[in-house]
Amino acid sequence: MKSLEKLIQGKMSKTLSKFLEKNIVQKGIEEELLISDKKLAKTITEKLNIAVKTGDKANELLRCIRFQMSSLLEGLDDADLKQMSLGLAHSFSRYKLQFSSEKVDTMIIQAVSLLEDLDKELNNYAMRLKEWYSWHFPELGKIVTDNVAFAQAVILIGMRTNVKNLSLDQLQ
Repeated sequence: MKSLEKLIQGKMSKTLSKFLEKNIVQKGIEEELLISDKKLAKTITEKLNIAVKTGDKANELLRCIRFQMSSLLEGLDDADLKQMSLGLAHSFSRYKLQFSSEKVDTMIIQAVSLLEDLDKELNNYAMRLKEWYSWHFPELGKIVTDNVAFAQAVILIGMRTNVKNLSLDQLQ
């Protein structure tokens, strides 16, 4: 987990350093190494003097390799690969959220912040719905003021011509 954390920070772990040293530097391989993270690429170039390629083309090639991973590695199918990726993601999340009083406070603050952001986004979407549907049916915005009720009314009514076929009980 510590190695993964270093990779995410753009640093090179001892394990990665030894692996690259043994498999690239000692063997005298001259090809460029594809790296998606620019910080990590810079670190590898500075410490091991390995030719590294980053950028959009490198990311596209890495995406293709990831897509074909199960066919490139013998004895590994897509389901196993997905299961391992999910397990790694869960383990890393647990590792980063180890229990401490500071982190609990931070998590509460982040949850409140997330709730506020969601409230703002929902309000923004409701305002857009009212704005756009008001072009089609301007009277509805004056009749129904609650955002949730307005969205339900839009779903129920659909086209403006359908409103004459609905009863008041259906709108409530």
